[in-house]
Amino acid sequence: MAIKKLPFLLLFILFVGITACDESTNEPVDPDVSAPTNLRASSADEAIILRWDPSVSEGQENFGGYKLRVLDMDTDQFAIENAPRGDGYTVANLKNGTRYEITVWAVTTAGKESAESFDIEWAPAIRRSVNQDQQAIRVYATTSTTFNSAVDLFNESGICEVIPQAGQEFRDRGDLFVHAPNATSNFMEIKSPSTANNQGMVTQFYSVSYDADALDEHTTTTAPSNSTYSKQTVTIPNAEVSQGKIVYGRISRGTDYYYFRLLVKRGSNNKLIQGSGNDRYLEFDVSFQHIRNMPFAKY
Repeated sequence: MAIKKLPFLLLFILFVGITACDESTNEPVDPDVSAPTNLRASSADEAIILRWDPSVSEGQENFGGYKLRVLDMDTDQFAIENAPRGDGYTVANLKNGTRYEITVWAVTTAGKESAESFDIEWAPAIRRSVNQDQQAIRVYATTSTTFNSAVDLFNESGICEVIPQAGQEFRDRGDLFVHAPNATSNFMEIKSPSTANNQGMVTQFYSVSYDADALDEHTTTTAPSNSTYSKQTVTIPNAEVSQGKIVYGRISRGTDYYYFRLLVKRGSNNKLIQGSGNDRYLEFDVSFQHIRNMPFAKY
C-alpha cells in the first residue's frame, strides 16, 4: 500500500513547490513615484522657505512624502530632512548669509527615491519688522516737517533704524527715503539717497515688484540678475490695493553690494500710502542679506 501511495505523495510535494514559486513571483512591488517640479524659494530668518508643484504620484498608496538633502556650501556638510505631502516645506535652523544647495526627491513609504530630483541654491537672510524703538518701520514722506525721515535698513547694531532725511547721518548711512511732490499727490516714491541732490549712497531697485501680503509669499527659482537692478526710484500709487507690494533692491557700499527685499505693507485704508496730508508715510517689513555680495540665490 505504501508503494502505491508514493506517486500521489510526489505529486503533492511538486504541487506545493510550484504554488510556493508562484506566490513568490506575485509578491507586492513598490511602484515608482515622480519628483515634485517647479522648485522655488525665499529667504527667511535662519530659514529657507521652499515651494514646489506636488508630485503627480501623491495619490498612490505607497507615496511616502519628500526627502530633502540640505548641503552647506561653505563646509560641504549636509543633513537629510523629510517633508510630508503638500506643496512646500520650511528648512529651519540655518545660518543667515550662508549659501545652501537643497535637493528634493519624492519617496515611497518603503523609502525608495524618485528617479528624478530637483535642486536650488539659496541663502537665509535677516528679517526686521520693527525699528530701533520697537515700533513699526514707518518712513514719512519729504513733505512732513515733523517726521521727515529715511531709513538705515541694517545699522552697525543689526537694527533697522529710522533716521532724519537730512544731514551727515543721512549721507553716510541712509539706504532709502520716501518722496512726495506735495501733500495731495496721487503717488509717492521710494528713492535712492543719491537722487537727493547726490547727498547719499546709491540704492538700486529691481525693475519688477510683486503683490504679496507677507515676505514669505513670493518665491522664485533665482534671484534677480545684476543687470535688472536698473532703477533708483520705485513709484507707489495712492490707490486702493488688495495686497501689499514686495520690492527687491541692493545698496552700493564702495565696490560691494548688500541685497534686500521690502514689503510695502497695505494699511487699514486699503492703500500702500498711509497717513494724511503732509504726514503720509510707507510702512515696511525688511529682509536684509547682511553678507556682502551675497544675493538671495545664485544667478
